[in-house]
Amino acid sequence: MEKEVISSRQFTIITFLLSIGTAILIIPSSIASSSKQDAWIAASIGVVLSLLVVKLFVTLGDQTPTLNFIEANEKLLGRFFGKITVVGFLSLTLFAGGELLYFIGAFMKTEVMPETPTMAFALLFIIIIMYATYLGIENFARSAEILFPMFVLIFIFFVVSITPQIKFENIQPIMEASKTSILYSIIRFVSVFSFSLVMLLMIYPASVNVQQSSKKGFYIGMLLGGFVLVTLITLSILVLGPANTASRTFPSYALAQRISIGNFLQRIEIIMAFMWIVSIFIRTFMYFYTTVVGIAQIMKLKDHRPLILPMGIIMVGLSQIVHPDIVHSNIYNDEIWPIYAFVCTILLPILLLIVAVIRNRKSQGNSTEMGHADSNQGQMTDASNAVSNQGNQTKPDNMDSNQENQTKPDNMNSNQENQAIPDNKDSHQENQAKPATMDSHQENQAKPATMDSNQDNQTNDANTDSTQDNQAKPDNTVSNQEKTDNPVSTKDNQDKSAMSNSSQVTQPEAGNATSKQDDQAPPDKTSSDKKNLE
Repeated sequence: MEKEVISSRQFTIITFLLSIGTAILIIPSSIASSSKQDAWIAASIGVVLSLLVVKLFVTLGDQTPTLNFIEANEKLLGRFFGKITVVGFLSLTLFAGGELLYFIGAFMKTEVMPETPTMAFALLFIIIIMYATYLGIENFARSAEILFPMFVLIFIFFVVSITPQIKFENIQPIMEASKTSILYSIIRFVSVFSFSLVMLLMIYPASVNVQQSSKKGFYIGMLLGGFVLVTLITLSILVLGPANTASRTFPSYALAQRISIGNFLQRIEIIMAFMWIVSIFIRTFMYFYTTVVGIAQIMKLKDHRPLILPMGIIMVGLSQIVHPDIVHSNIYNDEIWPIYAFVCTILLPILLLIVAVIRNRKSQGNSTEMGHADSNQGQMTDASNAVSNQGNQTKPDNMDSNQENQTKPDNMNSNQENQAIPDNKDSHQENQAKPATMDSHQENQAKPATMDSNQDNQTNDANTDSTQDNQAKPDNTVSNQEKTDNPVSTKDNQDKSAMSNSSQVTQPEAGNATSKQDDQAPPDKTSSDKKNLE
């Protein structure tokens, strides 16, 4: 099935009507029997404490934003334990749905149509519920939007019409009830009023379009519903009195029977009953929808609609056997329901929330460690890239130094040869001295390879006079005298150095290129040396 989505306004309306539910019928007499005229105080405290319950549901919904309550159980607790908790939760929703059908049948039979069997009311009501479930949550939310303004108008008319009959002496003395009875009344009120709001986790936040505004709508709807219930309880005590309120099965309906405007507008309590039918319809739908969708998800069904008819029949049959009489219903709602609902609607969400928080922290810790590892690896990569870039920038200098280191041995050999053979009048000493001069120029500029010494060996074989002078003086003197005696050769050497330097600038890493240029240079030097000999 396609995912259904409702608006945050629709979600607020559903929350408002769901929180009222059957409490509008049974809660005034339940808490008035223990707290007497202080029942309104217990109800007010119960509304404030219900904020904590809503906070629990909202926090759990935020931990699993894409899952409903049934899916969250299986994901957080695993398939085995998750299915066990889901079965326990669905037993609550199925039993509570059947009980609501019992309430609507008992109310209509007791107050409106005494001769009609309760099965007829339960059957007609479940047909509406099944059809709404078949259409989906979106159509149900639209129907709630239509019913909401009608509910509000009838409630305002009800309050305004009954206000003239208020007697403030019925609420006095204040705070006469004991703390134990007040606490007992608070537990009853919260169990009927706010525990059922866990059904909203089936649609919150996965099926709400704006999660942030729906979170506010959760609180607003609950507070508005609490205000309606506190108002009804207070009016019941002020008009009927605490004793009469406690003795009535449906005190709010008896309160509507007291409406009389100018002895003309009377007996309009059936119009007031519309509010109770609307609120019970919303709560019964949520119980039935949760049961059908939950069973479909346990059985891994893609569509929950085939389960609507059989579950509807089961719920109608359950409504006829859930309570044999109204006394059994009152005992169940006062003693058993608070404990049963507390386990399934409070303890179970707390367990899921704890597991979700632990899992999220572990996942965040793992992601943080991976992030630190990635950042460290990134820093190492950046450092290596920086070193490689620096190495690429300094490589020409290193190559020049390598060339210098390759050239220096030749210079040392030439110096040793000049010192070892002082009397050799051979022209080879000039060829050994001139590379030193050439290397002194090239060492200041780029220090190229030693191909020039071999070229000088081919160029200056006949110059014997300068050779004798080279034997008598050091290398630097020889090079200076050689510049004086051979100006043309010196010029050629400078040209050769310029050519080698330009080749080193253009191609700093290619020492072979310099050697190639020097291989092409000897013919010009040979011609220039021939001119010197002539």
